[in-house]
Amino acid sequence: MGKMKFIILIVIVAIIVFLLMELPVVTGRGANEVKKALEETEWIELSGKTLFISDLHLTAEPALEKQFNLDFSNVQNVVIVGDFFHSEEDFWSFGDTEQEVFEKVLSQIIPSDFTGKIFYINALTHDPQVLETQELSFGSSTLYLVGRYGKFTVNSFSVVAYHGDQLHGGIIGGGISWLAGKFGFPLPLERLGKKRFGIDEDTWVMNGHSHVPGIDQQARVANTGSFVGAPFNKFIFQVHVGTGILFDGDRVELQEYEGLNLKKLYPFSI
Repeated sequence: MGKMKFIILIVIVAIIVFLLMELPVVTGRGANEVKKALEETEWIELSGKTLFISDLHLTAEPALEKQFNLDFSNVQNVVIVGDFFHSEEDFWSFGDTEQEVFEKVLSQIIPSDFTGKIFYINALTHDPQVLETQELSFGSSTLYLVGRYGKFTVNSFSVVAYHGDQLHGGIIGGGISWLAGKFGFPLPLERLGKKRFGIDEDTWVMNGHSHVPGIDQQARVANTGSFVGAPFNKFIFQVHVGTGILFDGDRVELQEYEGLNLKKLYPFSI
């Protein structure tokens, strides 16, 4: 009996350690590095409608238009908050150089009448690392790679954006976010991150990573959701797939898009 209790204790301790490792925002691990990175990030001034999206997880197959066909031609700026691609291998499947990759991808997923700016914040989770491209013009639009953090002034708002791998492991964090939302406590890890990283309470924070869309107007925190859902989302989580956060004048709103082409990246995700 004593041996069984000891085994159970070891299992419980192992689970707690695993959870804490998956929740650096709870333990404070890496918080100083994030603060420093944010301090060193320059503000980018934007005007007009600005859409924040994330977690496209583009893959080599199927065809790009079957993975992402959101019409954002009515906005002036789009900010992709990480996990633009599903893996580095998927990224390089689109071309031999960074310019070839971005030109091919953007030519197929950007609406033909979009003439604005696109900002790409990369994540450590799925995106390719150590890209040399900083700015790329294509057609009437321009792509800017801004690193792991973005700071924007959008109309009258200040906005800080980072993917969210700084907060939690995706699966654990997504589960916590979904469950907390069910109990009327939306975006707990995103809100904790805002405090941990010393971000001014009047500044909006945009995250992705959890694939659980949400917005808290009072706390000024939002999660952009995803365009691929989560495993068993169709039966268990039932979060909307295909979402973004739109800054339009003096309004900040969660957008739930319908009728999109979405790929089945995970079992029973859509």
